[in-house]
Amino acid sequence: MAEAKSFRKPYHREVSWNWWTKNPFYVRYMLREGTAVMALFAVLEILLGVFLFALSAYGDPEDPDTVAPYMWFVQDFLANPVVIILNILALAAQLFHMVTWFNLMPKAVRVFMNKNSTERLPDYVTKIGLYAAAIGGFVVVLGAALLTK
Repeated sequence: MAEAKSFRKPYHREVSWNWWTKNPFYVRYMLREGTAVMALFAVLEILLGVFLFALSAYGDPEDPDTVAPYMWFVQDFLANPVVIILNILALAAQLFHMVTWFNLMPKAVRVFMNKNSTERLPDYVTKIGLYAAAIGGFVVVLGAALLTK
């Protein structure tokens, strides 16, 4: 049996590089996904600090040469105005990410009143719980930071 050859050209719609700027929903989506870049910066910064702290922990704490890398990180790197601005931007990006994720959560996760019912919890209950957990975590970390001084 011979196969019929098609001479039709497939339709490929042109997509511009800024297609997402035409719809506010997609703008918010792309901004939310863009927060990953600032999260990567924050994670790399924390990893550098932990690595330099661990490096200085293997030597004699009285020897200035063993604690010099970590002291450089704390006094010079973190005090750099560019790093301070990047940290403020990372904080703003993560707060934006948190708010958009918390607003999305009631749509993404279906929480039922009980196991015998299909009635769902109201959206505001889920959001209040998430914000309460975030504030509680902030208070715990802030309290731990203030108690270590």
